[in-house]
Amino acid sequence: MGGFAKEVATVENEADLQELFALLEPERKWFVLGGGSNVIFPDGDVDTLIVKLAPSGIALDSDNGDEVIVGAGGGTVWDDVVAYCVEHNFCGIEALSAIPGSAGATPVQNVGAYGTEIKDVLISLEAFDVFERTIVTFSNSECGFGYRDSLFKREGRGRYIITKITLRLHRGDARVPNYPGVAEYFAANNISSPTLADIRNAITTIRWTKLPDPRLIASVGSFFKNVFVSVEQAEKLKKEFPGLKSFPVNDGTVKIPAGALLDLAGFKGKRFGNLSFYKNNALVIVNEGGATRSELVDLIKNVTLRVHDLFGVELESEPEMIS
Repeated sequence: MGGFAKEVATVENEADLQELFALLEPERKWFVLGGGSNVIFPDGDVDTLIVKLAPSGIALDSDNGDEVIVGAGGGTVWDDVVAYCVEHNFCGIEALSAIPGSAGATPVQNVGAYGTEIKDVLISLEAFDVFERTIVTFSNSECGFGYRDSLFKREGRGRYIITKITLRLHRGDARVPNYPGVAEYFAANNISSPTLADIRNAITTIRWTKLPDPRLIASVGSFFKNVFVSVEQAEKLKKEFPGLKSFPVNDGTVKIPAGALLDLAGFKGKRFGNLSFYKNNALVIVNEGGATRSELVDLIKNVTLRVHDLFGVELESEPEMIS
């Protein structure tokens, strides 16, 4: 979905970034594109300059035995980082296996899955400050992480380009994600003591069952964020919809999976014009071919209205809509 970019610039280092932004007019619109798996562009030609970071690799920055520090370039494929760490028996990000996109994009949305978020392992990151034309370092606390949110998503668009992330991982026994699907996978495969590689294989298999590979089926993965409600509202919803899944959160709220709401609302597998809801997961909207941006926007409006009418909650889109 979307048109063609009129201009694309690929940068490999700070010198390239310095040169690029020295040439650009102050009012020129630009956008850093990672894997493109969580971005929706407008139809027609795209005037925004697309900036691509070339992959710059993965490195073991330090190793004291139990704890290891791993650095990854912003343009490096994220799943390559996970594969590297699992191969070297570094624990901490195996639950984030098979998530499309680049390493530099993970802090922007505070990427998370199966009880792990990037904020749990990130020590710091380096970013090119377009305003000051220099590389700056952000500690974990300075990133302003929230649920699928960060400083870079709220305020940093148009200013910061993440060029490197630094992660704190560890050796030892891996934490098995406490999710029914993971337990079912290990039971079905007769795995009683999962290794790090077993956990990665489980997560990868489950993910590609529930979420289509964007290289094969046109989607942006999970389209809506999970909903967080009060305990009182959750209890009310459970009475009205006994099959609705919910999970208590440490901050006193209750998480309601957006996919469960869409499932109960009857969207799974349904087609609307050139768009459909994935047969295996109502949280995924698929472009069946020929869908336009305006068609998608109309569908989002109708879906959010329907969910609000049924459950009294507001759905929020997860992918970034580029103007």
